[in-house]
Amino acid sequence: MNSIKEKIIVRSSTDKVFDALTSPAGYRGWWSKDCQIAEKAGGESKLKFNKNGTIVSMRFRVDEVVPKKSVRWTCVGHDMDSWIGTTLNWALSADGNLTEVSFEHGGWKGDAPEPVVQGWRHFVGSLRSFVETGEGQPW
Repeated sequence: MNSIKEKIIVRSSTDKVFDALTSPAGYRGWWSKDCQIAEKAGGESKLKFNKNGTIVSMRFRVDEVVPKKSVRWTCVGHDMDSWIGTTLNWALSADGNLTEVSFEHGGWKGDAPEPVVQGWRHFVGSLRSFVETGEGQPW
């Protein structure tokens, strides 16, 4: 599997989902408690995670931000070299008061590592929870 793909339906407007995918407060609510998020294309986002006492750092270039439609980032720095050059793509589509969120973490040179696959399952669920209830499970 060279890409990790997840698709969810969120009981909320695309505005609220898009905000969670583009604002510092949004990312702190569902993905990383310790982050600096660039809100526009061309910027760089930095995230840190504490995994059982081990700090994992990553940096992403924000490639594209299309309001209420999509967000694309490219990994430009990570403690695990296999991440560098991979891309995060978020696509949103509205259906009344529901939003379909399609996510793809692509560009792996081989199979995507299973811990990363499991991690994204957690975080995509955390995104849905954060948007719907205001409570996510960021690390």
